Amino acid sequence: MQADRPQATSSRSHARSLRPGRRRTLAIAAARAALVSTTAVLALGCALENDVPGATGGGAAGGSGAARVGVGSETASAGVDAACEPVVLAAAAGNPHAIAVDGTHVYWTHWDAGEIMRAPIAGGAPVVIAESCATPGIAVSATHVYWTCSPYSGVEDTVPAGVYGAPLDGGTPVLLSTGGLEDPVGLALDATSIYVGDNYAVKKLPLEGGAAEELALGSGSRRVSVDETHLFWTNADASSVRKVPIEGGESAALATGYFESHEVVLDATHVYWTTPGEGPSVGSVNKVPKEGGAPVALATGQPSPYYIALDDTHVYWVNTGASEIRRVPIDGGEPAVVISGVSPNDLAVDGTSIYWTDRSGFVMKLAK
Repeated sequence: MQADRPQATSSRSHARSLRPGRRRTLAIAAARAALVSTTAVLALGCALENDVPGATGGGAAGGSGAARVGVGSETASAGVDAACEPVVLAAAAGNPHAIAVDGTHVYWTHWDAGEIMRAPIAGGAPVVIAESCATPGIAVSATHVYWTCSPYSGVEDTVPAGVYGAPLDGGTPVLLSTGGLEDPVGLALDATSIYVGDNYAVKKLPLEGGAAEELALGSGSRRVSVDETHLFWTNADASSVRKVPIEGGESAALATGYFESHEVVLDATHVYWTTPGEGPSVGSVNKVPKEGGAPVALATGQPSPYYIALDDTHVYWVNTGASEIRRVPIDGGEPAVVISGVSPNDLAVDGTSIYWTDRSGFVMKLAK
């Protein structure tokens, strides 16, 4: 990171504990009230009927007895299958939004407060890494967290639009680039570069900072994903999914005719994306080979599918029109509800768990 680059004027230089006070107390109380008033229905017939102070779990997974939603704790009540019990990793003040996860921590942004935060995935106190902007874009490397500040997400004049970074454990936030960026939103990383969906183009800049290089034009190119050779993105306004070589060259359309194509994720052979469609319950979750070919619909008739995540066996997504997370095997099969009665703002997975930020104010974790 280049310490001599300009910094966001509203950023703090060190990680600190989650800010206490009446605003946080009221937000936590409201979030808990929203959660306990909801019935969360999980796959395989497992359900939680949430009551104060705990909940009751049971179903095909074999869980029974009193379930407890514990803030920052992995501890489950006796007799409850872990898959039947969402864990609250943070009861955050305000509206947690973009999310990312690594081997030890979950990271998220606060839409209202502009905070970049993290908490241990095994449970523990959340900390603020930096104060910056309301952002829908976050990514982590082995050493740093990166995010975008964009007029698209309502950045204030005191925080210049651009790409920012800070050490994972807190430190001096650095404005890595404003040059060549107009409206940066989503971002992805490889070993040397940051790739940005700049709304009107997809762009690339060095990890240590510098001017952004345009790789391809794209209308509504807000979400991006990268592999060893290509950058992939959705053109929401142009209803398409595209790719371009990371070293520059001609871009190519992989799929067209998908209204408001949104999130995009990759595995070794395919690109996966969500499209809400034009109307209620007409959205779909789709895949297409990276090298091109016929797109395949993995799930259709979905109510406004948006945020998406991927593991070795399943695609996970948020149906915003139904307040639920679903999944489907990557090779095709019957879609299943993972959990309902939630309001995710973003979604991530690792080898064992599903993570999401929720409009109730919680950052949540659920065992697969």
